[in-house]
Amino acid sequence: MHQTSPSSHARPSQVRFTPVLNLTSGEPMTLLAETLKPFEERVAFGPAASQSEPISPAAFLAEQLVQIARMAHEETDIRPVIVPISMAALIHADTPIACDAAIRRTVLCPQEICFEVNDSTLALPSPEARQGLMALRKLGFRLSLDATRSWQAALSTDLRILLETMRIDSRQIELEPALEERIETASTCGMQIIAEQASWRDGDWLASMGIDYGVRPRADA
Repeated sequence: MHQTSPSSHARPSQVRFTPVLNLTSGEPMTLLAETLKPFEERVAFGPAASQSEPISPAAFLAEQLVQIARMAHEETDIRPVIVPISMAALIHADTPIACDAAIRRTVLCPQEICFEVNDSTLALPSPEARQGLMALRKLGFRLSLDATRSWQAALSTDLRILLETMRIDSRQIELEPALEERIETASTCGMQIIAEQASWRDGDWLASMGIDYGVRPRADA
């Protein structure tokens, strides 16, 4: 553990860390691990396709998890680490056991990892995504919702129990009443709300709505 607040510079490992900060005190709350090449972008055509070995979304996520966990252990003591999970990985039958095995290869425990799923994935009528979340939760992993581009998934009772945090785009709050209602619902049930594109000067206003944290908050003009 060498850094308390790691910078968000890119690394050759295709992962970058960004601290999630309290918009009032500036203290770090958690850490966002952003993968620069998600599973869906591994599709290759032509000669490149024949050179790449096939890998399942579960195995791809497990490899990323090992890398992220080891980097976090070496560089920072901020926990938990939010790790994005693709729809393909979330609904894959092997993902829970692959992630469980992966985290056991590191010094981190499942509670130090928070998998973040896109809202659009949970808005689908198929039950596989929610079943995948429940399977990961049973193994001890924490869960988060990325609602920065979509906020259509209903926050049912089971999701309110499963999800600990929700990330939103603060620029959309006054433009989208549905998002404001979503924030109120999430905050009321104890979820921590993380704002993208927030300004430091708006900290008190955001806190009044239950939004206490931000990613890359903008400096006041």
